[in-house]
Amino acid sequence: MTCSVRVASDADRQSWDDFHRSAATLHHAFDWGWRSIIRDTFGHKPLYFIATDDSGQVQAAAPVFHVKSFLFGSALISVPYLNAGGIISKTDDAAEAVERAIDEKAKELGVDYVELRCRKVEPLLEGRYSPRSHKVAMELQLTADPEEQFKTFPAKLRSQIRRPTKSGLYVKVAPADQNYSEDFKGFYSVFAENMRDLGTPVYPKSLFSRTLKHFGKRAQIITVWQEQRPLAAGITLQDRGHVEIPWASSLRKANKLSPNMLLYWESIKAACQAGADVFDFGRSSPDSGTFRFKKQWGAEPVELCWYYHQEMKKIPDINPNNPRFNAVVACWKRLPIPVANAIGPWITKAIP
Repeated sequence: MTCSVRVASDADRQSWDDFHRSAATLHHAFDWGWRSIIRDTFGHKPLYFIATDDSGQVQAAAPVFHVKSFLFGSALISVPYLNAGGIISKTDDAAEAVERAIDEKAKELGVDYVELRCRKVEPLLEGRYSPRSHKVAMELQLTADPEEQFKTFPAKLRSQIRRPTKSGLYVKVAPADQNYSEDFKGFYSVFAENMRDLGTPVYPKSLFSRTLKHFGKRAQIITVWQEQRPLAAGITLQDRGHVEIPWASSLRKANKLSPNMLLYWESIKAACQAGADVFDFGRSSPDSGTFRFKKQWGAEPVELCWYYHQEMKKIPDINPNNPRFNAVVACWKRLPIPVANAIGPWITKAIP
């Protein structure tokens, strides 16, 4: 079977989404909506490659963006800002055709590197691409009953989850297809302050508002409050049986109240109630503090294989722990929040 490969246009949205929903790969990163969300938020050009057979049926697809970063150069990335990407396909021939098209586009544009954020080893990429397994996704298998899920946790963890409510903290879970304006304000205020405290530029509000608008009832904002003050917050996104919490934060000054424990439990509980099979805590570096935090819930590491084209320049080390950024991180932590919120969104365009 021969396949023709092209860059998808707006007219391909329905066929793309139908193909994504029929694919075995479960992750929201392959949703067509990111094409406009990332383009309109960060200005990166989407190049959504699609392979069709002689009858016009989609056989393979790859969501790719041309990212131009003043920090890390020009690149083709699938998918920037997200924890998944690469090629989904029905056949090896179709996947190879898409991979060749990506390579040809990379040469045409003269990019510095190509990055495919796969969630497993891809034999078809071995040889032409170099794998880098420096991160893992932490996934928790879910039961249908939240109460049964709660019983699977160690006694110490269950006690930590109960502690915040005994201190008067409460939770709000807001589906994004309803009125969530107060919850959104609470989320962003917590997220922005925590990013500043970590020494990391914050994403623009528009990234989250566009994401929530597109995903609708497949997205939820979970916030933990003390009276009228938000202490922890996160956003979850669902793709069929897979729920991920790609963005979550809590205020350091509220650590003694353990709002983070309540945040994650309510997120897991909501995922169970939504019929999900897997709760994805997002990516972590092995044996890091966040890795151990997620591990205590029973989550197991899933090695992420990010592939880089062998002909490219040195792989960029986009990591706040990179010694190159130590001074910048230290300075950023001292910025007033309004200043960090004003500058951060501009810088994140260059940090995919």
